[in-house]
Amino acid sequence: MRHRTAAATAVLLAALLAACGGQPRTQVASAASVTVNGNDAKLNVVKCTQVQWYRTINIGSDKAGATVRVDGRGAQVLLESVRVQNLGGFTGMYSRGGGDDANISLNGEKYTISGTANGYMVDKPNEPASATFKITVAC
Repeated sequence: MRHRTAAATAVLLAALLAACGGQPRTQVASAASVTVNGNDAKLNVVKCTQVQWYRTINIGSDKAGATVRVDGRGAQVLLESVRVQNLGGFTGMYSRGGGDDANISLNGEKYTISGTANGYMVDKPNEPASATFKITVAC
């Protein structure tokens, strides 16, 4: 009987640790504002996921939206990347260390992100283009 109780306790403890430690935290925010080359888009689908110190913010959909990746390990958050998909007629990406400039600020749970991405205009996919972007989102 003693071995059954110990085994049951071990199984329960392992299940609790697996449930708490391995799952990312996900929060759905109400809306985000994304501006690309002066064209504003109000997107109501925002999914924020965090795994350890890294946060991924998915805005909009696969057809039109943005994905932001943030590193929160240090005293200040660092912008890792921004991927813009068919917003303002532009598709492209900013990546930290890639030579372009971008800024991020955090006020409470509200991120403000701005910079320049490289990619292409949707109507001219064979011609390289760059676009300025500004994203405001709460997670």
